[in-house]
Amino acid sequence: MNKPIKGKELKSVLLKTLLRFNEFCKDNDIKYSIAYGTALGAIRHKGFIPWDDDIDVIMLRPEYEKFEKAWKQYILNHPDHYKLWPEMDEENYFMAFCAKFFDTKTVLYEHFSKGKIVEYGIYIDIFVLDHIPVEKNEQRKLFMDVRFYWKWIQHFQRHFKKWNKFVRKNHLSFLPSLDMMARLLMKCKDKYNKQCTPLVSLTQDYQKKSDTNVSIYKYDWFNDFTLVEFEGHNLPIVKNYDDMLVATFGDYMKLPPEEQQVGHNVEAYWI
Repeated sequence: MNKPIKGKELKSVLLKTLLRFNEFCKDNDIKYSIAYGTALGAIRHKGFIPWDDDIDVIMLRPEYEKFEKAWKQYILNHPDHYKLWPEMDEENYFMAFCAKFFDTKTVLYEHFSKGKIVEYGIYIDIFVLDHIPVEKNEQRKLFMDVRFYWKWIQHFQRHFKKWNKFVRKNHLSFLPSLDMMARLLMKCKDKYNKQCTPLVSLTQDYQKKSDTNVSIYKYDWFNDFTLVEFEGHNLPIVKNYDDMLVATFGDYMKLPPEEQQVGHNVEAYWI
């Protein structure tokens, strides 16, 4: 029976995974910021939010592409017990939403609705920002297009693996498949990157019911970084972290109601 990893030990493995990621980024001059609950924890608690059990980082598209290329090159010639699930890789269950960087000495099972369980290792999430238009209607159209192709990617990836292989093997690129949807999605995402607009976003973070996207940030924020304490270590965060946290959480120094102070539905073990 594998030994379970819980509580402080789980957070210790999470922290080591983040520090390995941070070390690699420093060595390769790659810029990123801690983000979401990790950034909030750093500012409000100088570390993990007490009930939180994951880590988030955020990068502009060019920095992420630089990271992915450098890691793939590095891992060819160096043994390492950390693994990258790239953002647009078929192996990544969360393909087209975020990349995962995880410890292969561990196994983690994440439980989702309808009984779905995903298996990988104790991980950090890497979210990628793309430029978006300033005009609200154009933003809405982009977000809806991205979500449309993203949903199809999830569908083809999880339910049509044999079909995808058939299309690829026979060079039938004109037929709907995972590859086609991935190309169309990246074309959407890249449209405003070429214009270098003043806003960036995790484009999939669009809530259709409320017509909002909480991950809309100013591009200029990602030109300047500072260091902030997180569990006794100094980690990068955008200098405008107050603006970023307000955009994401509103009054972020106020604790949520006790019933909302819950972690993710995961179980982890040593291999």
